[in-house]
Amino acid sequence: MTKGIQVAVAGSIINFSIGIFYAWSVFADGLIKELGWSTAEAMLPYTLEVLIFSLAMILGGRFQDRYGPRLGTLFSGIFIGLGFILCGITASPVGVALSFGVIFAVAAAFGYSAVTPTVIKWFPPAKRGLITGIVLMSLGSGALIWAPVVNYLLEHTGIVNAFIFCGSFILLAITISSRYIDVPASDDGNNSRAYHHFPPKDFVLAQTIKAPAFKLLWALIGLTSGVGMMFIGHLVQIADINFQVGWGYLLVSLFAITNASSRLLGGVICDRIGYIGAMNGALLLMIASMLLFLSGLGWPALILGTFFLGLSYGSLYTCYPNAVADFFGLDNFGISYGMLITALGVVGSLGPMVSAFLVERTASYNYSFLIGITAALCCFMLVARLKQLVKLNSSL
Repeated sequence: MTKGIQVAVAGSIINFSIGIFYAWSVFADGLIKELGWSTAEAMLPYTLEVLIFSLAMILGGRFQDRYGPRLGTLFSGIFIGLGFILCGITASPVGVALSFGVIFAVAAAFGYSAVTPTVIKWFPPAKRGLITGIVLMSLGSGALIWAPVVNYLLEHTGIVNAFIFCGSFILLAITISSRYIDVPASDDGNNSRAYHHFPPKDFVLAQTIKAPAFKLLWALIGLTSGVGMMFIGHLVQIADINFQVGWGYLLVSLFAITNASSRLLGGVICDRIGYIGAMNGALLLMIASMLLFLSGLGWPALILGTFFLGLSYGSLYTCYPNAVADFFGLDNFGISYGMLITALGVVGSLGPMVSAFLVERTASYNYSFLIGITAALCCFMLVARLKQLVKLNSSL
């Protein structure tokens, strides 16, 4: 096994461990049924985690750029594990909100921001999409594996022990894997020229934020994550209200499968046709998904629409790291990508709330589907402008 593959395997284990947050709905169910929490109390830690995670990506990115990825992932493993263990020890709304919503969120951001830029430094640009897809697929697979594991622990040990067991496992898994996370001694040609007009040694964060490519990518991440999160949090209700079916929970698993697998598929497509083409393809799938939800063709349209949405959402999150590496290089990837991920918390987190507001007043998700189509059409224009910047900078 080459060093690059070792780093990729270790990074995948770290991302899979971080992906336990996808199973929060299972933890929430245990908190409600076993400890008598309200739904609002059980969902507050997750809501807080999404916001804090996106903001902490800035700190995590800067930390790994300055001190290296090994220390960042070690920090991540220790505090993710402690965060979950504290959830079990405190087992109170305030305690869990702070332990999961703050401690876990910050630690997860430090780990996530360190893994991807480190792994892709070990591989040439021609394989960058594929390796990004593999590493991110492990994160997306969290819902598939963690959900049944947590459910089993809840049934046999209770919510408190489930938190403690998961925290102990993750602490060991990430801290051990962090030993294998390291950057190559030299770039060996893998850190291809960034399109930015200033070299890494002259990197200034303010210049990156002002760059047109940064603004376009920030808007793209915000709009697409907003659409994705709008439906991830409401799939069961969409099935019930718009399609009158009671098995909407199965759609969550379907979305998880397609979301995870499309991160690998999206990486392959990025390598073949470039991230611009891959983005356009993903946006077409997003529009097709919204049209199927609006079609009124019954449960087959619901299943196919969910399938397309999962493919779109997962593949887009493989495109974004490749675009960041292309425009801003790998030397400052952590802070650049961390700043972009703030769009997830600032814009993306509005999606579920907007959808909830509309369905309460209209008793239908049709307006949410129309918003999804509008957002995707806006993203097509943003990608077209991004393509112009790629051509412009390639000629310099």
